[in-house]
Amino acid sequence: MSGKEYWASRAIFIARLVAMLAMTIAPVRASDLHVRLLCANRSCFERPDGAAPLSQRRLRHRVAVFSDNPKTIHDPRHPQSQTGAHKMFAPIGLISSNHRVPHQYGAISKLHFDTGTAFLVSPCYVLTAYHVVFGNGPSEPEADQDYSMTFSVHGKTSRAVPAKFGEFYRYEGRDWALLRLDPDAEHRCLGEDPRTGWVRLARLSSHAAKHQSLSLAGYPSDKDASSLWRQDTCHLFHRLSGKRSRGLWTTDCATRPRASGSPIFFVRHGVLNVVAIMHGHIGVVVGNEILPKWNPRRANLAVDIGDIISSNPDFLKLIDADIARFHHPNPAAGKP
Repeated sequence: MSGKEYWASRAIFIARLVAMLAMTIAPVRASDLHVRLLCANRSCFERPDGAAPLSQRRLRHRVAVFSDNPKTIHDPRHPQSQTGAHKMFAPIGLISSNHRVPHQYGAISKLHFDTGTAFLVSPCYVLTAYHVVFGNGPSEPEADQDYSMTFSVHGKTSRAVPAKFGEFYRYEGRDWALLRLDPDAEHRCLGEDPRTGWVRLARLSSHAAKHQSLSLAGYPSDKDASSLWRQDTCHLFHRLSGKRSRGLWTTDCATRPRASGSPIFFVRHGVLNVVAIMHGHIGVVVGNEILPKWNPRRANLAVDIGDIISSNPDFLKLIDADIARFHHPNPAAGKP
């Protein structure tokens, strides 16, 4: 090997080593397929442009579930009914890719089918995380690709097509996608079903959000996907301010793969008021441990609903127009 070839090979080795060591803010992988293999020694969904702040890139921590009992390690999540007195939870379902979407792992890109959590925000629209629908590639979705999904709730399914979405390929805090459902055979969207309905979106100021006791519900990969799983009490702590991460909150709301897109909410007048959606975590995914208490260095991350609304003027227009078209009360609204 010549001197030039030696130094060229050394440069390639060093570049690969740096890429492996660099950490970034990372969304939770939507699907639970291959998580153990792909995420054991690297950051899931690592952005190739190193977009995260340096303080975040240096962190080497795992996705977190924090115990709700200071005296013992206890999983705060429990199965949540979606019928009867708990009808307000009926709009939360699973959403799955109809076609493979790209996921970036450092310099490597792979295609995967994804499954995440989504929820109805009107009779015909569902909201979830962008990376569940489009993957985490560094460029905007291709115009000629089919990014349709299948949304499932109460044993019924519907094709869902992206209508509006955030620029997640440019900003970590824009991890959202609004999809429109195709009507079923009865020409009715799933949110119009008397058993289902939709949630309400709620904007909170930073001060109010920090002092509001919240809950989370979704379909994490370490739990049975046949039932919804809820964490009764969790919180939003610190709102990130960097240009690329603006709109993200640190949170102790639990997350695992397949919980991407889960609503974070409070209940008022028998309706879920969603203030944020689950985005991901800081660092890498390893194992299913439960941490004994909240640790900001192991924070999970959520996208602020108010930031979603302000980032796209058509977002609320589509939702409000769909609700107005229905001409009926929200079927998910229960008693106060």
